[in-house]
Amino acid sequence: MTQNQRELNWKSLIFDNMVLERGLLLAPVVIMSYTLKNAIALSFAFAVITFITILISSFVPKAIPYTIRVIFNVLLASVVFIPVAMLIDQIETGLVYKLGIYLPLLVTNSLIVQKSETRFRKAPSKGKMVLDLLLQMVGFTIVACLVGAIRELLGRGTLWGYQIGMEIAPAVLLPFAGFMMIAFLSAIVNRIKQEYHPKKKRRG
Repeated sequence: MTQNQRELNWKSLIFDNMVLERGLLLAPVVIMSYTLKNAIALSFAFAVITFITILISSFVPKAIPYTIRVIFNVLLASVVFIPVAMLIDQIETGLVYKLGIYLPLLVTNSLIVQKSETRFRKAPSKGKMVLDLLLQMVGFTIVACLVGAIRELLGRGTLWGYQIGMEIAPAVLLPFAGFMMIAFLSAIVNRIKQEYHPKKKRRG
């Protein structure tokens, strides 16, 4: 991999973040990522379900009608969800139920339902598709874990359930604080993007 390719990949990770840049999978992060444990569970489920589903579905012939392919993708994701939910319950008993509807909703996330047909099928090779997919997962994990860790620290004074400080602002555990944090992080990324890609001056 050349230096330019590495730079392009990291630019994609920062500037094409699925949560901060495009607002995808916003609800699970905003509502359920109020602890680091929740964020890790969501990130793990999203990564495994999405990666396996899109990788397998990429071998489905394009000759099969689009509607059938989408239905197949969702059914495949539903099958993958079962062992994933069992593994998450090993992190903490009852964590699957604590995450509620937002965990099974990952089965129908937009990367599986739509982007698998419009983005990943257009990749020039399987290798680049896998790399792009991994970057999307890493980007989601970074945002979810950052939001979850900060909210847990400020709202409970804990990290991964261990007491390491004092409750400073319990209100950050509420969904509105998640929205504000995502908005703040999005603003930072957009600012960096503007500095990294300054607009070309108009020729006089």
